[in-house]
Order: sequence, then structure tokens, then C-alpha cells
Amino acid sequence: MNSTLAALLGSAITAFASLLVVLVHSRMRRRHQERADLQRAYVLILSGALRLAHKAEALRQTRYWRSSLPEAGNELFAGHKPLGPMALHDWLARDMTTVESAWSQIWTHGDQDGIALANGLMTAFNGVMVAAMQCSGTEPFEPSDEMTIASRRLGEARRQLALHARRVAKLGPRDVDLFTDREYGLAAG
Repeated sequence: MNSTLAALLGSAITAFASLLVVLVHSRMRRRHQERADLQRAYVLILSGALRLAHKAEALRQTRYWRSSLPEAGNELFAGHKPLGPMALHDWLARDMTTVESAWSQIWTHGDQDGIALANGLMTAFNGVMVAAMQCSGTEPFEPSDEMTIASRRLGEARRQLALHARRVAKLGPRDVDLFTDREYGLAAG
């Protein structure tokens, strides 16, 4: 009877240890997947904000070029349709959906610094959009104009979030200069 009890106890211990290994492995796999999803969200919000900033600049350029005298004639003779609010919304929404989804992923799975930096990125993007929409279309493109300043703020917000994403993912090296004067393969001017 003792050998039977010992065999049953050994089987129970083996089964429990196997179950524990499976549970630990499953938890590690889930955490790894959550980290990968969060990293993907960081990349999507960074790239989406940049894509939307390019669209904001395109809006600004459109206003600038459509404010000229030849363009006014084209509009009078049905050369261009005016930019309608719904068409503008649809044009921006294609990229905004990705950014909003990534932002929500960061809100639900990111740490406090990641959330604050993602919020800062979206605030900076809104500044770019406001600057693009408020331009009259006649001001020159100078380093001191609101759009340039807002774009620089967006670039800095993107840099801070990218560095945070590198720290969270433990990608090495984590302390890098993303805005570098050095371009590999190009001669210094």
C-alpha cells in the first residue's frame, strides 16, 4: 500500500508541477504579447501623428496656393471645388482612426509616463492642425511662423515618446539622439 500511495503522490506532484509550468509559460506568453501590442501602438501613434502632420502641411500649402490670383480665377470658372468640411473630415479620418486606436492601446496598457507622453504628442499634433487651419494662406513660409513652431513641438513630442518606447521595450541602446546632424552616407555640407 505504501508503494501505491507513494506512486499516487508522485503522480500528483508531477501533474501539479506540469500544470504550474503550463500556467507560468502561458502567463509569460500573454505578457510578451501585451508588450508587443503596446510597442506596436507606440509605433502606430508615432507614424500616424507624422502622417497627419504632413496632411496638415498639405492643407496649409493648399490654402497658400489657392489664395493666389490665378487660383481665384480657376475657382470662378469652376476649375477647383472648394474644400468641404466632410471631405476634409474623411481625408483626415483615415489616418486618425489608426492614431486613436494606438492612443487607446497606450491608455489601457501603458505606464504613466507613456500615457502622459502620448497625450503630449496628441496635444502637439492638435497644435499643428490648428496652425494649419488658422493660416490665411498668404503668409510666407518662415522659420518663425506658427506652423513651423508647432511642427517643431510635434517633432519634440515624437522624440520623447519614441525614447520612452525604446526604454519600455528595453531596446538597446536606449539613450540615442534621434535628431542628429549626422546622416550616414552623406557628405557634410
